[in-house]
Amino acid sequence: MSRASETLADLPLSTRTILSACLLTYLYQFLLDPPLRNYTMCPQNVLYLHEYYRVITSALFHGGLMHVGMNCMSAMAIGGVLEKRIGTLMMGLTVLWGILLTSVVYVFVSWMLYATFGYEKMMLQHSLGFSGVIFQLSVLESNTGSGNRTRSIFGMITVSSKMYPWALLVVLQFVMPHISFLGHLSGILVGTLQYHGALDGLFPSATYLRELEASERLGFVRGHGGYVNVPEAGWRRESPGNIVSGLFAAFGGIIAFAKNACETIKIIIFGRGADANANIQLGELGAAWGSGDAAGIASSATGSGAVRGNVEDDEEWVGLPAAIQRSTEER
Repeated sequence: MSRASETLADLPLSTRTILSACLLTYLYQFLLDPPLRNYTMCPQNVLYLHEYYRVITSALFHGGLMHVGMNCMSAMAIGGVLEKRIGTLMMGLTVLWGILLTSVVYVFVSWMLYATFGYEKMMLQHSLGFSGVIFQLSVLESNTGSGNRTRSIFGMITVSSKMYPWALLVVLQFVMPHISFLGHLSGILVGTLQYHGALDGLFPSATYLRELEASERLGFVRGHGGYVNVPEAGWRRESPGNIVSGLFAAFGGIIAFAKNACETIKIIIFGRGADANANIQLGELGAAWGSGDAAGIASSATGSGAVRGNVEDDEEWVGLPAAIQRSTEER
């Protein structure tokens, strides 16, 4: 059995079903080449032309092979881990509600921007892809694991696991500015609402799910090799707390992340300054410029305890420091 076959065989049932739905939809796109604008999420068409089917189709259709490939790999990585924590039934319900609610939030925010500020661009914009639901799953996966974890974003920035979806939202928008920021943000908001219990009324209780999976009606599903039982202890790692405090904490994390990113860019462009660089040992070159940490080296080089002072302005310039002058003459 190949590595790919082993990976697919190890995937839980709901995650495998999600991948199959996305891949079969893309196969339909590839073979029949339907006009994608008929299946995208366009708030104006949903609200005023009553094309409600776009709420579902916009999540399953993709813009190309790379688009569907990246989303499927992300769904495998995030969905597979999350399903093993919350169970197959809860995972399936989460994805179904996620497809619906991320689209509803997208349409609602677009309409609010238009009604309040007259900003019409989002109402007319077409978007598609499963990434909104992936961000929803990412919020749940980041919050339901063990505490005090960190995540790396492209190997450059490390953030806490709880802030990972928010930080990834910002970084991806800088790296790929043409992706749907509102679509991803909608997924994060839905995931945050679900984790903090605001959507509990839409989901059956864990007790009911256990009774359901023990019944004969789901015997054929339960017997599947990839089926994951509902966890006995519940899927939330800890009491999620108030939804408002959760959102404030998330936005606070975004502000802190943006501040740190700006500080990093500032250091890259302008350096850290003389005080912050005081721990850097310049050796003989530093002694030539009068660096205090290289006084000993300068003393041994000149045979005296005197060290040349720093050049204060251009009028006192007397030529290159000795170390630089020697290296120039040797070329």
